[in-house]
Amino acid sequence: MEIKQIKILKEQIDEIDNLKSQVAYGPEFRIWQATTLKLIKKLFDEPYVDLFKMSGPRQMARNPRHQQQLYVKDLNNIKELLEGFLSEAERFKEIREVDVSKLTALENYDFHPKIKEVSQKLFENKHYAQAVEEAFKKVIKEVKAKVKSLTGKVYDGDSLMNQAFGCDNKDPIIQFNDLSSDEEKDEQRGLMFLCKGIVGIRNRKAHDNVLLDDS
Repeated sequence: MEIKQIKILKEQIDEIDNLKSQVAYGPEFRIWQATTLKLIKKLFDEPYVDLFKMSGPRQMARNPRHQQQLYVKDLNNIKELLEGFLSEAERFKEIREVDVSKLTALENYDFHPKIKEVSQKLFENKHYAQAVEEAFKKVIKEVKAKVKSLTGKVYDGDSLMNQAFGCDNKDPIIQFNDLSSDEEKDEQRGLMFLCKGIVGIRNRKAHDNVLLDDS
């Protein structure tokens, strides 16, 4: 990844606080959004691009004041998402190339056994889109089962991930850490957004015809 582009993306994240005082979804925001999307396309793979594209408004405003409140909430969510992107980039900055040919078996990677169970054969036979979709479906199914076992209730989609991992003004059903510091709460929220992204991408891509090869 280009150091200069990472630096600009960090500057875009810092600019979010200034955007909160601007008109909701106005020209300043749209320019910022276009620039940020361009950077993400250069720096990250398609799933990250899709996550950013889905981070826009999801609720109709009742009045101008409510619209501004939704706008600030969206900006906070976008900031956490982009910070999560940078954290992942830092983790994998030493990786230059990943061989995804059949010679590199999925079993060689540190994935959960349940993910390997549903995706390994598909991956090794180069059915990459199906392998990813089955992995997404498995994650969603396991979260749903865990939440039901602990609460007796059944949730779907965005609501499922909010109930499972949400830590704002409530205890999450599935907790990744002690939530004893702002950093740990940020980690919990970041993992929630990643899981919500899995739901969104899976729903969007489930019926697409995606062809991948070794080229």
